[in-house]
Amino acid sequence: MTPLKLVVQSALAGLYGGTLIALLTAGLRPAPPGGGPPAGLAAVVVVYALLAALIWPALYGALRFFASRPLHPRWLSGRYLAGFHAANGVVLTGCLWATLSRYRRVLDADRVGQLGHACLAMSLAWLVAVVVASVPALRRSSLALGCVVATALLVLPFLPRVGDRSAVGGAGRPAGWAPGLAPARQLTLLNFDGAELDQILAMQALGKLPAMSRMSEEGGYGRLRSLVPCVAPVTRATLITGTLPFRHGVRNDHLRRFAGGGASIDLVPAAIGFDRLMAPFFRAQGLSSSDRRAPALWEIAQQRGGAGQAAGWDVDPDAAGAATAGEERGGAAAVAQGTGPALMPTELPADAARRAILEGILDPEVLDARDELTRRLVAELERAVADDEAVRTRLRREPGEPATGVLALSFPGIDRVGHAFLRSARPGDFGNVTNREIERFGGVLEGYYRYIDGIVAEAIDRAAADSTALLLVTSTHGMKPEPLRRRFFAPGIRGGLRSGTHSDGPDGFLFARGPSVLLGHRFGKGSLADVTPTALYALGLPVARDLDGGILAGLFTERYTFRNPVAVIDSYGPRP
Repeated sequence: MTPLKLVVQSALAGLYGGTLIALLTAGLRPAPPGGGPPAGLAAVVVVYALLAALIWPALYGALRFFASRPLHPRWLSGRYLAGFHAANGVVLTGCLWATLSRYRRVLDADRVGQLGHACLAMSLAWLVAVVVASVPALRRSSLALGCVVATALLVLPFLPRVGDRSAVGGAGRPAGWAPGLAPARQLTLLNFDGAELDQILAMQALGKLPAMSRMSEEGGYGRLRSLVPCVAPVTRATLITGTLPFRHGVRNDHLRRFAGGGASIDLVPAAIGFDRLMAPFFRAQGLSSSDRRAPALWEIAQQRGGAGQAAGWDVDPDAAGAATAGEERGGAAAVAQGTGPALMPTELPADAARRAILEGILDPEVLDARDELTRRLVAELERAVADDEAVRTRLRREPGEPATGVLALSFPGIDRVGHAFLRSARPGDFGNVTNREIERFGGVLEGYYRYIDGIVAEAIDRAAADSTALLLVTSTHGMKPEPLRRRFFAPGIRGGLRSGTHSDGPDGFLFARGPSVLLGHRFGKGSLADVTPTALYALGLPVARDLDGGILAGLFTERYTFRNPVAVIDSYGPRP
């Protein structure tokens, strides 16, 4: 009967832990007016209570395997409850601190403050439980056990409450043009997720990226602080709206809907295997930057009477079984469905042209190799080129097409190539890269940087037709080697298809080139949310007060900033 008694008391401690995790999960999500926590969260309580009921008695039994005295616990003992609560508290405290660290920049300030106080309260509760469970005199004291219960309950009021604090404010329509501003300029924004500033600067020094060298010599550049979770829908929506995720509404790359229906969840507690344990109870639904609530830069241009075009922002190379790609014009997205990787409503390049691009990056003999790993890596490279060439067609306007106020293009290929070929490009960071891999694939990443440099060169030539044109080149995040632990346990990594990661949000970058930009100036570091306010200012458009980013004034000449004061409005409203 002793093991069963321990299981019962451990389950009671686990019931508290499961309830706390369920409340935390509910508090992380915004709820519609009148909505409450999802009914499916009852499954969270049950799963984590059962885990605690099985794991902690088993570990305790293993510790006492060689003990000389048998246990004689009661069915309900404050001593064992405090001990199991102290053990469970390690996991709960770690979960709260990891969740605060991971979601600090995608939650609103109120929730971050509540979560911070909950972390401190849980740390105190765990410390009290450890002291009481460790000191024999206190284990027998009703007062001490009462302190354990009181401090455990102290955490609950500090957990974030269910409610929507993340709506876009200021739904009113903006006023007209502010007097005295410069006329609207043509703006081209090229985004290359996964590209790294250090790699670009190193290749520039060797003369391998002439177009990017022009960008840095004839304009300004600097780093952009990325976000965590560092997934394409979150970082891109932040870049193009100038608002943080709690405001534009895209806080993750997928939603979780419980099998019984009801409300969805986008953020879950970190560091406790929530998705893996709860997978049988919900289904995932992908998100993209088009799910945002805030208007994008090109939609703002349309509001102000200009034109706006965009493509490639919904192509997510990290999504499992990706996908769909959308081309946005006039605020609407035309979505093409199919089985190929590009899936754009624009015409793909001919096979011969695509083959020429691939042969410029990878040796033709490798392209035709038949072994399984090589074919899979070549397929990744082909998908990357197809994705980018589909978006690239938007740069090749017909001569008679009118000028565009904003043209925003996102190229996902370098992100896909970085995931697959980083180990071959940086063998010293991995240690187990063979000479054959280096010989075959060592130049792929560098070759792809030269390829995107050609895209930038086209954009520079396109901007040369308009003396007022501004060109921005961005990356929402860089790329780093996968951690050692993931190389052992993730199937895709073991199979050689994924060696690079951006899960911890490595910095992106911004290059700017135009008549108002300082030549050869490095502005330091900004954030993703700073790009849209900076672009609005460069276009002569008002900057909304409800944007979370600021203007990177260090990019512009003193003459420009003196002659063009910042105009401010309350809001551009919700996404049309």
